[in-house]
Amino acid sequence: MADLVDPAEIETIVGARRHAHQHLGRAASAEQTVYVLHSQRCKDSGIDLRDCPFSIALDLGIDPEDWRGYMDRAVVLATRRGRLFPVTPGWLDDLLLPISDTEARS
Repeated sequence: MADLVDPAEIETIVGARRHAHQHLGRAASAEQTVYVLHSQRCKDSGIDLRDCPFSIALDLGIDPEDWRGYMDRAVVLATRRGRLFPVTPGWLDDLLLPISDTEARS
């Protein structure tokens, strides 16, 4: 089962601001962890976020082939074959957070 991340930190970890309707995520290669930033609609729905279809897909893991070239960056999430799949629409740039000096040095 997916673990919940501190809501005060998840946007920074993913590297993007929460979207009204789209789920965003980041596959952190160094930690071998995928983080899901649930949409505002999902968050406001009152469901346990671990029961969200994107969290359930996360429980199945990701296919590294699908994520080639998309690791360690914010992406829009979709599900494909029951797993999380990265999507990078042009509007995503408007939600990206600036990279901190600490991240830029790593």
